Amino acid sequence: MKYKGILMLLVVLMSCKNQTSELPILSFNYVDGNKELYKIDNYEFLNQDGDTVTSASNAGKVHTMNFFFTSCPSICPPMRIKQQEIAETFSEDDNFMQYSISIDFQNDTVNRLRNYSERHRINSKQINLLRAPYEEQLKYMANLLKTNFKPNDDGTDFYHSSFVALIDKDQYIRGFYDILLDADVILLKEDIKKLLN
Repeated sequence: MKYKGILMLLVVLMSCKNQTSELPILSFNYVDGNKELYKIDNYEFLNQDGDTVTSASNAGKVHTMNFFFTSCPSICPPMRIKQQEIAETFSEDDNFMQYSISIDFQNDTVNRLRNYSERHRINSKQINLLRAPYEEQLKYMANLLKTNFKPNDDGTDFYHSSFVALIDKDQYIRGFYDILLDADVILLKEDIKKLLN
């Protein structure tokens, strides 16, 4: 009987360990054979309200980042719907934010981002649509977020992925999730909760 109680205790402790296991840090590069971590920082954008968003704005907050553009005819609308669902899940938590960076900085002005936000009822306290001041800033962020994008040859659309990066309070990437897959959205929500706690 004594051993049964010890066994049950071990099972409970192991299951708790698995539920709270730490997420890996994925923002790293290998330099001369050594793994070097980096933070998602040194950026400056304007959001749909015309406010400046920097890495300092996100200090101590869990957040996601991804790319989109307002005239996207393909994957952006369903991505937006999933992000709004995530925003609803965490609507009571001031330490969580989502950022979508426009890859069409020439056309996606602050006014256009604001109109898009109003049309789709995007709450700027939960989701910020960001505009880069110049193309180099976009390339810098794509490199940090380990993704890329490019315009189609006929100019009708941009290629970009449906992945979002989850970034912790210390500004390290802790996961990548395909927001168009329900299983990934469920996992993303679980991992957001882990980082918030």
